[in-house]
Order: sequence, then C-alpha cells, then structure tokens
Amino acid sequence: MKKGHYALGIVTIVLGGLGLLGSLIPIVNNISFVFGIIALILGIITLIISKKAKGKITLGLIGTILSVVTIILVLVSQSFYSKSIENATKDASETSSISSNGVKKADTTSSKKDSKKESSLELLNKLAANGKSTGDLMVTGTITVGKSSEVVPGIYDLEILGGSGNITGERKSVDSLFINYLGAVSGSDNGYPSKIRIILFDGDTLKLDSISKIKLTAVSKNTTAGDQLGQGEWVVGRDIKAGTYKLSTNGVLDEEYDNLGWKISQYDDTTGDSRDVQLNPSSKDVVMELKDGQVLSTSYDNTSDTVNADSVKLIFTTQK
Repeated sequence: MKKGHYALGIVTIVLGGLGLLGSLIPIVNNISFVFGIIALILGIITLIISKKAKGKITLGLIGTILSVVTIILVLVSQSFYSKSIENATKDASETSSISSNGVKKADTTSSKKDSKKESSLELLNKLAANGKSTGDLMVTGTITVGKSSEVVPGIYDLEILGGSGNITGERKSVDSLFINYLGAVSGSDNGYPSKIRIILFDGDTLKLDSISKIKLTAVSKNTTAGDQLGQGEWVVGRDIKAGTYKLSTNGVLDEEYDNLGWKISQYDDTTGDSRDVQLNPSSKDVVMELKDGQVLSTSYDNTSDTVNADSVKLIFTTQK
C-alpha cells in the first residue's frame, strides 16, 4: 500500500474509533453517526484502492468494520432513547395532574383539553360517576383496581363482611393519599369500623389482612354535603362544603390516652401539600379551613370496645 493509501486507512480507523466511543452517548452520538458514515465511505475507498494496488487491506478493513459497528450502535441507542422518551411522555400524559400539582387525573376518559379546564373536584365527581358497586367479594389476595377488573375506579363505601384487620394499599399515581385503616365485621368487639369511605383510582391496589369478605358500594356523583364525617376519604365540595370549621366529635376522647383520637390528613391539589392535624384529649381546640377539591383522610382511635365505631363521627362546626 502506498503511503497515501496508508494514511487514508489510518484516518478511517481514527474516525471509526471516535464514532464508536460516542455511539452510546445521547446527543453526542449524532456526531458519532457522521463520523461513522465518513469512516465507512473512506474505508470502502481504501479497500478498493488497496485491492487495485494489490496492497494490504488490513487498515481499510478495520476502519470499515469500526464504522459499521458505530452506525449500528448509534441507530440502536437512538431507537432505545426515543422509545424511553416516548414512554415517559405517555406516562406523564396519562397521569397528568388535575391542576398544576398533586392529585393525578381521576378520570382517564377525559380529553386532554377537558383535563386542563376541569378542577380536581369536577374530575373526582366524574370518578364517582364511573364507580360500580360490587357484590360480596371473597378476599383471596391483593385487589387491583382497573376498568376491566372486578373493582373499577370510583368512590366507594367499603364494608367488611368477614374478619377484621388492616386495610392498606398502594396508589399507582396519587402518592399523597395513603390507604391505611383498621376494619372489622359489624358487631365485633375490637372497636373497629365496618364501613370506610375510600377513593380508588385506576391502577391502585388494596391489601386486606385477616379480612375474608368485603363489599364495595359506589357513592353517587350527586351527594349531599353534611357536617359530620366518619372514617375514610372525603372530598371537600362533595361530602362537606368549603369553609372554616372547628372540629369536635361525638366519640370518646379518653384523657387516659392523650394522643389517641381523630387523625385528619388534608390534601390540597392546588399546592400539592398535605397537612396533618389531630383531635385528641391533648389537642381539642382545632380549626380547619377547607377548600373545594381537597381530600380529607380521617381515622379514629377507638379506645372503648363497647362503642360502635361506625356511629362515631367527626363534627364540623362553621366558624364565622
């Protein structure tokens, strides 16, 4: 091989090598692709010239191989990155927030145009309208919520028909609303409620420990707001009107257990913030300001086995 052909082979190898080094790096691999194409062209030219001159084709062959490998790696990596970005964008779209933060879109059947205009309260109302009551469900494992599942997205009164124990779960997208309650069949002597209000989104899962049978009753889209709430998850603007309230209860707040009573978590979609408050013997003077679309998660520590937990209510008295 003549000196000029030798130099051309070296250039081919250098370009192919540089392209190979950056072939898996996003953005940089665009330059690598150009290097690969140039190296491939020069490699083919080097091979042709070397064959005509009856010289060694080693350098041209190495450069050509490097360029081909570079081009393949660039195409594969860009295809992978493109699919990853597409999936991430798709997931973000499917779980877009009702407003700018926090609670994820409750009604996935809504158009993107509608979801931008509708408030969290409006979409939670739609979620309630989509719910379908179940018959008696034997609990054989984790329950997954889905449009084609036995339990579809909606707002429900969950009733325990057999057993007693923990009711927990995981949210697919609404991370700030925790599922963590105790429940028991009506008439049990452990002081647990037999009915709990619960909001279930698409993809959520429910795990019921030591509970053998339940029933889910869908709560209507149109419901009358009151001033007393039991245990579970409640929507301001649906279950209770927006306003400023002082909290009290018809349940027992035993002075012997100064940290036991009502626990309330207030989730605000507009800010993405949660606020936890307690009503118990050591904290009886509690005032809350409620806004439409907020979700209140309430639970009560029943310290008396003789008190029916279903009858214990958190009472909201309007403050002016």
